[in-house]
Amino acid sequence: MELILNLPNKNDDTLRKVYINAFSSAVELFLVTAYLTEWNSDLRLNSKCKRFRIIIGKDFGITKKSACKDVMRWLPKGRKSQFLVADAIYGFHPKAIFWKDKNGKHYSLIGSSNLSKAAFESNYEANILSEISEESFSDAKEWIHLIEEQSVVISEDWLEAYVEGKSSPVKRKSHSNTIVDIQLPTPKDKETHELLQKRRKKLKNHRKVETRFKSLLSDCSKNKITSKNFYTKLPDVWGDGVGNRLQGFGFEISGKHSDFKQLSKSFIRIIQSNNYEMDDCVVEEIDRLHKIGVPTRGALLTEFLCLTFPKRYPVLNNPVKKFLSAIKFKPPRGASEGDKYIDLAKKLRSSLKQQPKHPANNLAELDIIIWQEYGE
Repeated sequence: MELILNLPNKNDDTLRKVYINAFSSAVELFLVTAYLTEWNSDLRLNSKCKRFRIIIGKDFGITKKSACKDVMRWLPKGRKSQFLVADAIYGFHPKAIFWKDKNGKHYSLIGSSNLSKAAFESNYEANILSEISEESFSDAKEWIHLIEEQSVVISEDWLEAYVEGKSSPVKRKSHSNTIVDIQLPTPKDKETHELLQKRRKKLKNHRKVETRFKSLLSDCSKNKITSKNFYTKLPDVWGDGVGNRLQGFGFEISGKHSDFKQLSKSFIRIIQSNNYEMDDCVVEEIDRLHKIGVPTRGALLTEFLCLTFPKRYPVLNNPVKKFLSAIKFKPPRGASEGDKYIDLAKKLRSSLKQQPKHPANNLAELDIIIWQEYGE
C-alpha cells in the first residue's frame, strides 16, 4: 500500500504517473469519478485492454462539457459506448480506479481526487494505491456493474441536455434530476393494448421454442449444418408459423444469402458472455460482422437478441430508425455500429425506467408501440 499525499504547487506528479501506468498496463480498467473537469488526452490505454469503463457524475453541474468532449475524441471506435454518466443516481461521489494488469495483478486507487486539474496540481489531496485480491477486484466489478445499470452513454444528445453550473459549488443548486434521454411514444388507446397483448404472446411463444432456437444457432456456429441449411430450418424455430417473429417481411429477400455461420457465432458468443461483459460483447460482434460484411447484423441479429433478452436489447428495424430520425437521436460522434446500438439500448432502458407508467414493460414491447406510430 502506498499513501499519495498532494500539496498545492509542489510539482509532485506521483498521482499522474499512477494513472499513466494503470492505463498503459491494464487488461481491465474501471474508473469512477464524481465529476470530470479535465481529461489528459496523453493517456494511452493498453491496446489489449478487454474491459474498460469511465463513469462520471453530474451532480451540481460541476462536470464540464469540454472535458466530456475531450474523452469522446480520445476514445477509439468500439469504445465510444464505454464512457458513461451516472444519470439516474443522485449522490454519485466516488473517486476510484480499479484495474488488472497484464501480469494478472489487481490494483485500486481510492481517495479524494476527482478528474480535475486542481486534483493533480493545486489541491490538498489524499489517495491510497493498493494491490488488492482477485476477490476484491470481482467485488469492485460487481459494484461498477450496478452503477452502470443506472448510467447512460455520454453522447452529443446527452451533452446538449446537460446544464453546467454557473457559480461556485457552494452556491449551486443540485442538477440531480435525471436527464430524460429519449421521449418515448406513449399511445394508450385500445389498439395499443391489443398490440401489446399480441407482442406478449409472441414472447411467450418464443420461450416454448427457445432451446431448439439456440440449438440451431449453435449447430450452425460449429459447422454442423451449412448456412443454407440454417436458412431452410430457421422457420421451424422462428417466424410467423411459430408465432415469435417481431419484424415485418423483408428478411426472406435481403437475408437469404447472408453468412449465417458468422451470425450464429456472434449470437452464441453473446449469450455465453457473462452479465457484466455482454454489452461489450454485443459491440464487438456487431462491429466484427460489419467488418466482414454480414448484412443480417442489423434487424435479424438484434431481433434474436431482443427475443432472448427483451429487457436489454431493442430491435434495430426500419420503424425504429424512423423514430430515431424523428427525435434527432445523436450517438457519440465517430461511434462504431456496435457503439451506436449499445448507446441506443442503454438509453431506451433508462428512458423506460424513468417512465414507470409507460404501457411497455420492456424493449420488446416498446418496439411494437414504435411500430404503431412509425411502421408502414
